[in-house]
Amino acid sequence: MKIFSALVNFTLVLTLAVIALGAYTRLTDAGLGCPDWPGCYGKFHAPVLDHHIADAQEKYPHLEVDPYKARNEMLHRYIAGVLGLAVLAIFIASHWLKRYRILASSLLLLVIFQAALGMWTVTLNLLPLIVLAHLLGGFTLLCLLALLRAEISWEAQSSSAVAAKTLAEPALAKWIGFGVVSLLVVIAQIALGGWTSTNYAAAVCNQLPFCEPGWQERFSFAQVFHLPLGHETYEYGVLPYEARMSIHVLHRIGAIVTLLVLGSFLCVCWRNAQTRVMQRLVLAMGFLLLLQITLGLINIVALVPLWNAVAHNLVAANLLMLLLVFLRQMVLRNPEKVYGHNQKYIAEC
Repeated sequence: MKIFSALVNFTLVLTLAVIALGAYTRLTDAGLGCPDWPGCYGKFHAPVLDHHIADAQEKYPHLEVDPYKARNEMLHRYIAGVLGLAVLAIFIASHWLKRYRILASSLLLLVIFQAALGMWTVTLNLLPLIVLAHLLGGFTLLCLLALLRAEISWEAQSSSAVAAKTLAEPALAKWIGFGVVSLLVVIAQIALGGWTSTNYAAAVCNQLPFCEPGWQERFSFAQVFHLPLGHETYEYGVLPYEARMSIHVLHRIGAIVTLLVLGSFLCVCWRNAQTRVMQRLVLAMGFLLLLQITLGLINIVALVPLWNAVAHNLVAANLLMLLLVFLRQMVLRNPEKVYGHNQKYIAEC
């Protein structure tokens, strides 16, 4: 179990790295750094040397070969490939251990689908809907791995009668509905952020609190959710200014709603949490929420600086992950019912 736990920890960290690299690739406009998939200009490495660049240019004369963008894209693919192998190892190990097979199977199916989305991202020339699905798939993979890691930890605790009692949080149980609403709000806000990024709308408005004067007259919900289809390429965006502005403004409104809803939920949980574990999770989420708002403001004022935007992406992923683990912990009021193989032992204690 120690080896399996270490494998899950490694895969969790690797997933964070892939999410960061994916954001870096997208923000450096390197999503089409390699026009083919899974290789790059017909090879399995980026064209860095002069003769490689010349060969790539000869094969794709209608494209401008950019070694920097190609290197970013291939690095992302390499690390994502390692992540896929790590998830496969988790799947095999879970069936050998005869534990966590549902989560492990879900992880494997998701990583296969993620690979397909990565391919379609290139072959469909950065179609926003596909790029957004790829982003959300990465966040979902991180959350499933976090739940698997938490399940391993909770199972270890449930073997001790004293520790098992610390799993229960009856005072928080009545707030689970509020928590689910908060989770849905966070997911919606992350999706809006991804939609803003994939449509190249992040730097459209640079004034506070919402946008430049007169934005109310040009704002349109219909344009926010309009799917731009039928274009040869979606690199650098295809939507008009009014549509991008509407997307950006809605994301800012979503940030305010998220701050109010999630902030209220965390305040309620802080007052009702009885264990240090839950209190620390609340503090961690509160810190991440405030950090995320700060990073968002910096994005606006400084016109989306690269590393700040990457951090904005990573903080969102971690906030979602912690919130999901927290909600899972809230429903563990009767751990002996959750882990059937320890039920008799805990009952006797």
